[in-house]
Amino acid sequence: MQKYQTDFIELAVFAKALKFGEFTLKSGRVSPYFFTSGAFCTGEFTRALAAVFAQSISRKLEPGKFDLVFAPAYKGIPLAVSVSMALAAKGIDKPWCFDRKEAKEHGDKGALVGANVSAGQKALILDDVITTGAAKDAAIAKLKQAADISIAGLFILLDRQEKDKDGKNAILEFEEKHNTKVYPIVSADETFNYLSKKKVNGKLHVTKQIMENYKKYKEKYGV
Repeated sequence: MQKYQTDFIELAVFAKALKFGEFTLKSGRVSPYFFTSGAFCTGEFTRALAAVFAQSISRKLEPGKFDLVFAPAYKGIPLAVSVSMALAAKGIDKPWCFDRKEAKEHGDKGALVGANVSAGQKALILDDVITTGAAKDAAIAKLKQAADISIAGLFILLDRQEKDKDGKNAILEFEEKHNTKVYPIVSADETFNYLSKKKVNGKLHVTKQIMENYKKYKEKYGV
């Protein structure tokens, strides 16, 4: 892994965005870990997280390959703004936008906030994880209602490497459906392997028991 990837893993633990134990997910699955980007809620955490995204984007996509930065509400709102700022600091100045949960019927009407979206543009999408891909599909539908755009790529923080509810690889399904690529900062395997050997804040967060629980979870739900 690159330094920005291991920096992200340690940042996630430090910010308590990544926790280990027993967590019931929205899907009903009982997971040995939980991850949420909502925990990066200070100015410094937000700055550091945006820098990680910007580092990954600048490594994997040339500036001419995308025209705007988009993230779905609500957790995606600070991502869209902060990552746009972090890219600008690298000399890649791209506008940002995000969707409203409900279209506004007065003033600046519409389902999007931020940059005007026009036909032919290529949108780079940000989010924390992908599970079934349904939330991303809904957000992309709003983008395409506004204009005939294409998806330059989906950048996520963590690839949980799990099957969706139909037993399919959610990331591959998303890539095929939208003719694009998904770029995770790290995978679940990379995260667990790294933290099983590396202490953060003087503590080994992935013990032998937690690693064993993860392997059992992966046997059941992994791809």
